[in-house]
Amino acid sequence: MEFDKVLQLRKSIRSYTEEPVSEEDRKALVHAALTSSVGHHNDKGYAIVTVTDPKVLHLISTEGGEKVGKPHMIYEAPLLILICRTEDVMESLEGFDAGIIAEHIHLKASDLGLGSIILFGFIRLLGKDAEYLKALHLPEGITPILAVAVGHTPLADKPRKEDRHFQVIER
Repeated sequence: MEFDKVLQLRKSIRSYTEEPVSEEDRKALVHAALTSSVGHHNDKGYAIVTVTDPKVLHLISTEGGEKVGKPHMIYEAPLLILICRTEDVMESLEGFDAGIIAEHIHLKASDLGLGSIILFGFIRLLGKDAEYLKALHLPEGITPILAVAVGHTPLADKPRKEDRHFQVIER
């Protein structure tokens, strides 16, 4: 897809069908994450975790609903990609790097005709002792920073509203 078209289609989607994301598309999304630039070329500072297990996805939504009163924390997406920090992360850069990685995934999802949304709320609100983390069996020192929910949606091919009001200053 032409890049300007990808940019036009890239938006946050909060409604997905039950159709699973194909293995081929999941691999393409992970590849997009792996092509991201991170500060000081610190690739060892991050791990990418893909979650398609319906039990774990349901656990995240349920735990979120019970603990913070906000059900559907991942909008029932069939794929969740967690951007995690490792013990090698540079803390001063992790937020920026995770955002860049998430945006690469988000753009690739648009390119593939999928919907996606970047998520931080359930990670922040559920904390480091969340039950879903235990269900993931992550290696020691790997903890989520940010996530991208991905899935099929009838909204993927509709352009984003032209309602941006950024201030642009030229000198």
